[in-house]
Amino acid sequence: MSAKRNRIPYSLIIATVLILSLVILGSGFFASASDKVMPGVEVLDVQLEGLNKADGITKLGEVEKTLRAARVVLRYQDLTWSLLLNEVGFNLNEDAVMDAALQAGRSGSIFKRWQERQQFQKTGLALTPVFEYDREKLFQAVTELAQEIVVEPQDASFRVNGDDSISVLPSKDGFSIDLDRLEKDIGTSLMAGLIPEVNLALVPVAPSRSTALVESMGVDGLLASYTTNFDPSKTSRSYNVSVAAQAFDELLILPGHEVSFNDVVGPRSTEAGYKNAPVIVNNEFVDGPGGGVCQVSTTLYNCILLANLDIIQRTCHSLPVSYVPIGRDATVVYDALDMIFRNNTDNYLYVKSHISGGQLTIKLYGNTDFRRDVTVSSWITQEIEPQVVYENDDSLPKGEEVVKQEGSRGFLAAAERVVSLKGVVEKRERLPSSDYSAINKIIAVGTKEQTVPKIAPSTPPSSAPPRAGQGVVPIDNTNPAIPPTGTVPPTSGGTPVSNVNTPGITGI
Repeated sequence: MSAKRNRIPYSLIIATVLILSLVILGSGFFASASDKVMPGVEVLDVQLEGLNKADGITKLGEVEKTLRAARVVLRYQDLTWSLLLNEVGFNLNEDAVMDAALQAGRSGSIFKRWQERQQFQKTGLALTPVFEYDREKLFQAVTELAQEIVVEPQDASFRVNGDDSISVLPSKDGFSIDLDRLEKDIGTSLMAGLIPEVNLALVPVAPSRSTALVESMGVDGLLASYTTNFDPSKTSRSYNVSVAAQAFDELLILPGHEVSFNDVVGPRSTEAGYKNAPVIVNNEFVDGPGGGVCQVSTTLYNCILLANLDIIQRTCHSLPVSYVPIGRDATVVYDALDMIFRNNTDNYLYVKSHISGGQLTIKLYGNTDFRRDVTVSSWITQEIEPQVVYENDDSLPKGEEVVKQEGSRGFLAAAERVVSLKGVVEKRERLPSSDYSAINKIIAVGTKEQTVPKIAPSTPPSSAPPRAGQGVVPIDNTNPAIPPTGTVPPTSGGTPVSNVNTPGITGI
């Protein structure tokens, strides 16, 4: 009988399970994340209880507006600055906050969910807000405000000494704002409901080129130098020379690397800052942007030759130029003609360009173990006589001839490079040949027909004698100060001076 009394009726067990199930279902244990937020859940002291995602995002959007208007006090020792959050792309990620709020109490086992919900009702759940910034704007704004404490790193570099030897200037570390810590500290202040005030921390910033890296480049002295002259009074051309030369100043070239003049200098256009100056187009001089840049490529070409570097590509002008010996020029046209060379040494090359007055100098530095004695010579192998071209001109009287263009000879030129070490020739090399066009002499021949002028009726001469001094010019052929017609007075010094330039030699 006692055993029977201790038995629990199955009906009671079933009833208890049903009641518990109804309680659990009614309390939302199995509700999905798309339902409303559980009681006790909050963020930044804002209660989210009972809100769905859309309503929660709307409510948090108002909070975000308030936070964006907040000013953060930045402090470093005795210095302070004010930072407006709205200016650095500050954002409260409402979507992420609501996802976390809706998940609260709805993950894990049934027992874990029940336990969490009990805890929410007792103490509540304060969610961690998700703050976001435009890191680039934040870094720029703080760096500008606190520029007194920001120190830029200094790369190691080369110093050219008076004797053209090279010294290495050591690198220096810089100091920048610790951005990660700043974001974290601003968030902590906002969560605490305090007026945001943070102490700035600095982090060291390493230079991009360390002392050890620059020392390993092996640059210790001058390999070659070359100078050309130009007319500084031609301001547009001088400006273009300066701009193109500046592109090569302090250029570092890796061992084995090929260097394109056009790649380094870039397009020669008015948009790129170049001015109009004379250039050669179809064997004629016309104004165009970048006139004068070819003097830089030519100066560099001769420096490369003297440094015993490999020439990959070079083209001569269509006409000789005045600033280098014939056969030693190098013309360039962006996207058409280039000058390319290769660093065939085992070390870096360091380029320096310098303009002073009317002189352009380019110097190449490297490892002096590679330095050689180099001579470059060039000579004319053939002269090409110009043709005489006659052109009809209806603006000139028939049969009259006028020289419209003086002709000039063309040339074929050869060049050679001889490389020696301690008086022993190591290499004798033929350089690219040069072909300069002859300029035709152009003579305009008149074709305009002459018309016979009408003759006015003659008037009988007056019988009255002329008044003194009227209509009469006395001529004294005995005056030695006035030479007779057709003679030329002698010049002092006895030596005639020719002002005729050498045909075919031009400067651009």
